[in-house]
Amino acid sequence: MNNEDNLAMFKAYDIRTTEGLLSDEQAKRLIDAVAFYIINTVKAPSVVLGRDARLGVTRLMQLAIDAFPLYGLDVIVNPLQVSTCQFYFSCMQNLGSCGIMFTASHNPGDYIGLKILAPSMVPLAMGNGPEGGITRIKDLYIHSQKPVLSPSRGRVIIHRYLDQFIDYSMKFAGVEEGSLKGSRILLDFLCGAAGTEVTEALSLGGAEVCTRNLVPDGRFPIGDPNPIVLSSIQPTWDLMAKGGFDFGLAFDGDGDRMDFIASNGSQLAPSFNFSIMLPSIRHLYGKAFDSIKVYSDVKVNPMALALQSRTANVSIIRNGHSFIKEALRQGASQGCVAACEESAHYYMNFPIDPDDPGKGYAATENTLFFSLLTASLACRNPEAYDEALRQQSRTFRAREWPVRFWDPVKMDEALSRVKALYESQGLCVIETTEEGGDLDATLMRHGLPRIIDSKTSLDGPWYQVAQRISRSEDRIARWEITGSNERQIEQVRIDITRIIDEYVELGQAQYL
Repeated sequence: MNNEDNLAMFKAYDIRTTEGLLSDEQAKRLIDAVAFYIINTVKAPSVVLGRDARLGVTRLMQLAIDAFPLYGLDVIVNPLQVSTCQFYFSCMQNLGSCGIMFTASHNPGDYIGLKILAPSMVPLAMGNGPEGGITRIKDLYIHSQKPVLSPSRGRVIIHRYLDQFIDYSMKFAGVEEGSLKGSRILLDFLCGAAGTEVTEALSLGGAEVCTRNLVPDGRFPIGDPNPIVLSSIQPTWDLMAKGGFDFGLAFDGDGDRMDFIASNGSQLAPSFNFSIMLPSIRHLYGKAFDSIKVYSDVKVNPMALALQSRTANVSIIRNGHSFIKEALRQGASQGCVAACEESAHYYMNFPIDPDDPGKGYAATENTLFFSLLTASLACRNPEAYDEALRQQSRTFRAREWPVRFWDPVKMDEALSRVKALYESQGLCVIETTEEGGDLDATLMRHGLPRIIDSKTSLDGPWYQVAQRISRSEDRIARWEITGSNERQIEQVRIDITRIIDEYVELGQAQYL
């Protein structure tokens, strides 16, 4: 095998590459490998397919629709673009099926990929899932494995779940028709796939909504479909700052990220929004658990972490949608109910049937639910958001910045040098979760304990550095700094970039 086989597309949590790097022959091999896995490893009789708005994924979906029935698999599909969360909901209605979402999430328009679920919505990742999940699919791809043709052709079944998805999400979020009346909300979909469901649900709730970039356009003409990319989202921030809206919500390309924009045009970090939502989430699970546990990622603002701890037991967890959902799935019976990433991903153990929790839970994402819950809380209790913004204003943040290295050895060397710098200064260096698992990142804290809870004092000077490698992109390292003193944050940023500049000046790395 060589680089022409594009093995780099097999990422830690999904399969992702650029359209130009995946030839027609490779695409067919990939679809056949996935089919072999579905039939021979998990032995599922059917597969649910979905796709977002990006142009390149239509080729992959059509290949799957053509190939899977030849191998005897039934295909349940909405061929139109849908959000990843609407796709997950369709999988909740077909728990005996596998699921494939053709998407590349927030990546630029030339990226394509697959998020894959085993039956019962078990997320596949490298080393996670039956026979190693994506690890096994990669091996099947390498060896060009494909299933035998079936004497009985599978069916292609068209099924749309939009109305059911909206009804479920509104009911579970406690949003009734007209209950959001009087609120004015600005929505930006960045030309992605979530516009229909979010706009319709909030409108049914009675909100007056103003939309930007509502029409799905896989060329993403306004920029990368990522609400934390300033060049893409700045026009919406500027519009919010002019006034006239109570708040705004922004979404990524496949609709599984939701960023909250305050009325003054500033972002409220997802961790603070999560802290406001937690009492309502606690109420939803009150009859099932005496206490609840939630997860926050390594970049969580310590101030928000302390606020979350007032309502739930909170643990730091590694990034990665598949890993987080699997942790929730395994901990469902022990009261692990929800998680939040600072990238604006929210996760929860959603009941298969809200009226009968005894039917079990699905650890998944439903950004429509979290959008409705956020809208409801912002309407009913705007003071909570004002207070969260005040708390956030007490901290300073150098938002996560990426650096691409051409040589992974040099990337590891740079990461080690940054870690050594702060170890020598006596910072608390954290690389494992509280349960002892690999954090897949390095968290370095000054003036803060390893465990932060509601009793932790944050009155003194403190800062933290979150350092990690991106698992959805090639050879990219990222850093984010949060602290109580703006000057200190700037000095830490300078110290880190001084190290990275050496690699950039030698042509071994590039700021993105």
